[in-house]
Amino acid sequence: MKIGYACLPLTTNAKTNRRLTIKKFSEKVFLELLAENLIDLRRILENNELYNIKLFRISSDIVPLASHSINQVPWHKHFQKELSEIGEYIKKCDMRVSMHPGQYTVLNAEKEEIVINAIKDLEYHALLLDSLGVDSSNKIILHIGGGYGDKIAAMNRFIKNFERLSNSVKNRLVIENDDKTFNIDDVLFVSSEINIPVIFDNLHHECNHVVEKPINEIMKNVAKTWKDKDGNIKVHYSQQNDDKQVGAHSNSIVVKEFLKYYDEVKEFNLDIMLEVKDKDISAIKCNILVDNMGKKLKNTIIEKQWAKYKYVLMERNYKYYKACSKLVKEHCSIEEFYAYTDEIIGYDVESGGFINTAEHVWGYVKNHVNEKEKNHFEKLILDMTRKDKVKLYLKKLCEKYNAEYIINSYYFNY
Repeated sequence: MKIGYACLPLTTNAKTNRRLTIKKFSEKVFLELLAENLIDLRRILENNELYNIKLFRISSDIVPLASHSINQVPWHKHFQKELSEIGEYIKKCDMRVSMHPGQYTVLNAEKEEIVINAIKDLEYHALLLDSLGVDSSNKIILHIGGGYGDKIAAMNRFIKNFERLSNSVKNRLVIENDDKTFNIDDVLFVSSEINIPVIFDNLHHECNHVVEKPINEIMKNVAKTWKDKDGNIKVHYSQQNDDKQVGAHSNSIVVKEFLKYYDEVKEFNLDIMLEVKDKDISAIKCNILVDNMGKKLKNTIIEKQWAKYKYVLMERNYKYYKACSKLVKEHCSIEEFYAYTDEIIGYDVESGGFINTAEHVWGYVKNHVNEKEKNHFEKLILDMTRKDKVKLYLKKLCEKYNAEYIINSYYFNY
């Protein structure tokens, strides 16, 4: 089982979504941006390997304006060597990657122009994966599209337009249930007509289903759509953000809920893509849980995780910091540790806790800063309406003066 996340990690500054507007497009600028994105893709994959994250979704924006008519640059030839080397690294590390075109890639649209653009975009995604040299288990995920007032006709258009795709796209394409229109039964029907795999999204299913069914029963039907060439069954897992609209992803994965889901699906040979705001942080947590299920861990593993979370808890209230420190010293299980941190992260940051923690973090750089930096920090900390600016400034100083312990913690991520 592989557990991963989508697109932009939080534990490294690398990013692959540098964009280019049509107005500013030139071959020179395009190639420069793509070169930077590819360098950072390698950095992200290396960082994932460091944390044993073997499943990753590559951002669709990695090639700026990839399927736009203005871009006629043969980018896959320019960067053939770099793409091949990245692909070899993916294979060497036994990773699995995927891509997920956005909401404007609508294969079942009523307007032909939109369909043509969707096909171009899907062909770009396939070309990127082909250029990496990864096999057909590395997928392109797509929703069925719009209902347009007639779901049956909309599904039939998808089935018809699927035949217009290249074999490369057909071999990689998988379809996913959505949260408003096409439920898992609809997607399974389309799959049966065009013979491609289905990805089950648990949160979309909670938002959009007709008949209540056990996940185990749904997964048995989903499993039938996956063949050997497609690799392990792949699913999307997320939790509802209670402070936002229905279907919004949570800020972090709560382990108690995740473990209930894991118990329901663990009999299937599957890979789990987490869709969550804290990205690789939740992926690290879930991988540690699953890899060490039922094992008595060396306390060093929990202590390393405690180092990541301690200032996140202190910021909410010093009493939570002390309580978790006590748990760790008393050799709590990894499940107990994460259950406690999950609970506290959900609490609001208290003003006293914020100031106390900011001053603790300041202690890592105060002997290195100049007078101007010191004065600016002291001015910022007096205004509690500027909490975000305080943390951004502290982050800048920690990076400038190489305060690795804080940089490697999750203090700046929550």
